[in-house]
Order: sequence, then structure tokens, then C-alpha cells
Amino acid sequence: MAPLTFALVVAACEKPAIRWVDAEAVATNLPSPLVYPPYVATDSTLDASSPYADFLLTQDLWREAGGSNLLEPTLTSMPEARDSVANHATLPPVQTASAPLTSLGNGNAPADSLRCARSIRVVSAGARGHVAVWWSRGAAGRVRLAAAWRDSVVAPAGDSTAGGVAGASVAVQGSAWRGPIMIDSLDQGPGDAQAADRGAYGCARPAPSVAIDKKYGYVHVAYALTGPEGPGVFYAHQMDPRSQFEPPVAIIYGERIGDARVAVDADVVAVAYEDPNSGLGRRKIGLAVSRTSGHLFEDRLTASGGISDARDPHVLVRGRAVVVGWSETAAGADPIFRLRRARVER
Repeated sequence: MAPLTFALVVAACEKPAIRWVDAEAVATNLPSPLVYPPYVATDSTLDASSPYADFLLTQDLWREAGGSNLLEPTLTSMPEARDSVANHATLPPVQTASAPLTSLGNGNAPADSLRCARSIRVVSAGARGHVAVWWSRGAAGRVRLAAAWRDSVVAPAGDSTAGGVAGASVAVQGSAWRGPIMIDSLDQGPGDAQAADRGAYGCARPAPSVAIDKKYGYVHVAYALTGPEGPGVFYAHQMDPRSQFEPPVAIIYGERIGDARVAVDADVVAVAYEDPNSGLGRRKIGLAVSRTSGHLFEDRLTASGGISDARDPHVLVRGRAVVVGWSETAAGADPIFRLRRARVER
């Protein structure tokens, strides 16, 4: 068989990982999370420990929870939500170094004097504890993405809690945060005079998104930064809380950074994002899906229409059902909340 013919046969046999249930985005009469409560733009100079920063962070968390609540009834109504995806071949875990056990205090959030205001996100890992993810200031307008666990950990050999016996270890109740666990330190900072237009300067950027899979306990993180190859949307996961995160993978590169959010259920990971290749005033919402717990993202689809200004994506996953929602803005009018359903293929 000729190489070209073989390639065409292989391509014809390949099935997409996900298909749209809705032929196009569906307009709703639901309130936009950008309006309730009103969105306030990020400020790179805002002190994360200030009362005003705490106030804005609370509003941000309400807004994100509200976006998920708007999608929940649609997700629940989908028959695919009661189905599951057959296990697909996954790559073996990448060998990573041990996560640090340094105490970051026992407050509501891990201690970091360089934390960017409004950037921290904390999620529950059930009986295993909690995970926090945040942006931390670096030099020359750069940032680093860090994480911390508050859980039951294993004390290192020779630690006093293990009785000082060589090679011994013991599980100790984690009353304090431990970390920081670096997820991504490759942000390149502003670099040029147009950095502010791309939303790429210092702490003036969207917060990271984090989700934990209840089946495997993996930690999944989606975020946007300007890497060595340029601005883009990235993803990283941690399979073992005692280890570092695996190296980040690029979802998509483009001209600017924007919001990105992640959702997970068992092997299915979905990342909804503002397409970095769409211009200001004509932003689009994209969706990337993995059926291998984030090891491989097989498809990247455009969820929104081509003539709208779409922003602030939200996403939920259950079984084989995926629902994406976002706000579309028009001059002189309140944002319209739209959503679109998708089905993950077996």
C-alpha cells in the first residue's frame, strides 16, 4: 500500500475524542457570572494580604462557583453523564522528585509573602486534605505557579517524629501546609511594550484553575502564561501528592493569555479556555479534552461562534458528558450566558 493511501486509511479510521451534542452554542436567560457580582480587573500592585484583596478574592470565588452552578442542571440532564469512558492506554507516570515538606504555616492559605492577590485557589481532596495553587511573584515582572498540600504526609527518614531511626518513616497529621511545590517557573515576563495588552505582566493575569479527580486523586491544573515559545494555555498534573508535578504540556499557543479552567471525572479531563489566537473584541472559547487523565489531549475544539466576544469560560465533566459555558458581551448591553454540550466518545 502506498504511504499516502495508508495515511488516508489511518486517518479515516481515527475517531474524534469528543463531539458536539449542540450544533452551535445555546443562548440562555441565565445571569452572567461577570455581572453577579460585577467583575473587577486584576491589579498587579494589589497586596494579597489587604482587606480589599480578600474582598475581591471572595467575589471571584463566588463568581466561579456560580458559573459551575449554572452548568450543573444541563450536565445532570445528559444521559452521557450516567455513562463512563472505557479506559484508554495511558503513559506511565513520569519519574519526578519528591515534593518538599517545608511548613508553610497553618493558616487558611499557605504562607507566601510574594503571592499574587486574588490568585489562590484551594480545593478539597476529601479525607486526604486540601490542595492550594497560586501565582507567586518573581523577578522582572515574571511569576511562578506554585502548589501546596495540607494533608497527612510521610515524615522523612531520621525525623524526630520517626524516632530518629535510619530509614524509618511515619505518617503524621498535616496540621500545616507543606510546599511550595513548583508547577511552572518558565513565565518570561513582559518582554515588550505590548505585554499589558496580552495580559502578561506580573500579577495582572487570570488565576490558575485546579481540580482533583475523586477516583484517582490526581491534581489537575490549567493556566495561562507567556512561556519561552510565547503566550499560551498550559496544563499540568500531579499523580502522587508526595511527588512534584509532571512537566507542563501546552494546550495551545497564541498571541495573548486569558482565562482557563479545568474539570475532571475519572479519566476524562476537560480544559476550557479563551483562545489566545482570537483578537480582543472577538475572543473565542476553546475546549481541549483528554481521555487519559491528562497524559494526552486528543482534540481541541472551538465552542463559541465566530463573530462574538466570548470570555470567562466554565466547564463541567461527568461520565461522558461535558458542558462548557461562557459570557458574550456586546457594547451597551449586559453579557449573555451561553453554553454548549459535548459527548466524549468511547
